[in-house]
Amino acid sequence: MDHRIEEILIPKRKIKSGIKKAAKWIDNNYSNTGRDLVLIGLLKGCIPFYGQLISYVKTDLIMDFMVVSSFKGAEKATGLPEIVTDIYTDIEGKDVLLLEDIVDSGYTIKYVREYLVKRKPNSIKVLSLLDKKAGRKVDFQPDYYCFDIEDKFLVGFGLDYQEKLRNLPYIGVFKKVKK
Repeated sequence: MDHRIEEILIPKRKIKSGIKKAAKWIDNNYSNTGRDLVLIGLLKGCIPFYGQLISYVKTDLIMDFMVVSSFKGAEKATGLPEIVTDIYTDIEGKDVLLLEDIVDSGYTIKYVREYLVKRKPNSIKVLSLLDKKAGRKVDFQPDYYCFDIEDKFLVGFGLDYQEKLRNLPYIGVFKKVKK
């Protein structure tokens, strides 16, 4: 365990199990629609989740990504979300599944959903690795999430502290830095 971690909250094997269940949820909801599925990952945090998830999904999908910034390396959102890099795929008439590492305040994912709905997709749903309901500041619920988590500052498996610790193979509680 990394010395900056207070405790491992979700170990690697449990993450893998949650991701396999999420892949089954995708297949159950999108395999027989007759429409294209566009899986849009919100970078950078979604990378480990996205990478493992697609290896278990049997449904054909189109991959795309967005960079949306609201934290700018801080522990809490620092302002309104900003689209840094937009998707390239035309989503009109397609089913869109937004892939997020964590839904915390809900500001970012709600903003992205409202931004993309203007492009007239057939549907937009949200799949999140983590759901931190205690942190919610807006009325928003992901359509599916792998783990319901406590109100703690987490790092690992895509989650960062000042752009570091994303590469940990587990999700852990970050030790508060004593000042």
